[in-house]
Amino acid sequence: MLNESAKVGKISTFLQRLDAIEAENGRILYFRGHSKESFKLEPSIYRNTGWINNEGTLLKELIVRCPNDFSGGISTFQALVKMQHYGLPTRLLDITSNPLVALYFACTRHESDEDGEVIVASFDLEKEVKYYDSDTVSVIANLSRRPAGFKHPRTTDISEFNTHPDIELLLHDIRQDRPYFQAKIIPDNLSKVICVKPMLDNPRIIRQDGAFLLFGINGDKTKPAALENNSVVARIKINKDEKNELTLQLEKLGISRATLFPEIEQVATHIKALYETPDLSGLDKLTEHQTKVVRALASGDTKTTTELANQLGVTAASVSQTLSSLYAKKLIARVGSGRRVCWQAIGAVKDRLDKELHS
Repeated sequence: MLNESAKVGKISTFLQRLDAIEAENGRILYFRGHSKESFKLEPSIYRNTGWINNEGTLLKELIVRCPNDFSGGISTFQALVKMQHYGLPTRLLDITSNPLVALYFACTRHESDEDGEVIVASFDLEKEVKYYDSDTVSVIANLSRRPAGFKHPRTTDISEFNTHPDIELLLHDIRQDRPYFQAKIIPDNLSKVICVKPMLDNPRIIRQDGAFLLFGINGDKTKPAALENNSVVARIKINKDEKNELTLQLEKLGISRATLFPEIEQVATHIKALYETPDLSGLDKLTEHQTKVVRALASGDTKTTTELANQLGVTAASVSQTLSSLYAKKLIARVGSGRRVCWQAIGAVKDRLDKELHS
């Protein structure tokens, strides 16, 4: 597995890392972005004991409260996708076929921040990648309806396995999706993690080039199944100090919150943030270098990163990092695009600094 220690701070570096990763014949690559490299590669339902112990109840409660969203006889897997969409914990884990989308999610910032990570996973097209209507998908998805005490029967004999009382109840759930499903569940399927291609009936899935990892169980419902040892082929570290800069670069490529979350409330949130009046009290908390950059931008015309670096006598890299931080604080604005991106202090910051200068 490729696991380089050097951290990524530019999209060009990220793409170079990807160039070194090739899928073997008969396999396909998918990507997962973690905003903190300490995050585990496991679905949200396993992040709280109360959730996994009440997994079936979570699903039923959402259906009871929002019946119109679950009309039309949708399958359990499709119901889990809807749960995931609305933020309820499930045994699904979002992945994407677009590495830049994964990079965007890896660049999410936190108050207690740390380096992000893009996980590159490889799956066997025949054995590990399924479509939404697969029998195997239905088997694993319906584990979500089983109670917390459900366990994997310890037998490899298919007939004995399928006549076990716990499996007979699972078969009952599966037949709610697939009425003619035969009692021939393969025991190993319950302990698999598979890649599922969903129906493209959701704008968010379409924009994010989305797919899902669907997790089975490891012995009992309280433990998630594990990916095959050869599935994760690379872990690319994302420098926490460059997250803002990378987000800006991704925005130039059309990857932003507004494009990846096209629902009207998400777009509205993005637009609101664009025009939000900044908290100018933050000016008093800037570092000495940040203050110099702000004052340089407030004192004249727009400037490029290189022009600012030359004016202040520092490296372009340090200025770039500072600009990203100031942009995130909404104290400066970007003007232009491409190689001729310039920066300027916003009007409110200019006015505040002018008052301080003449007071």
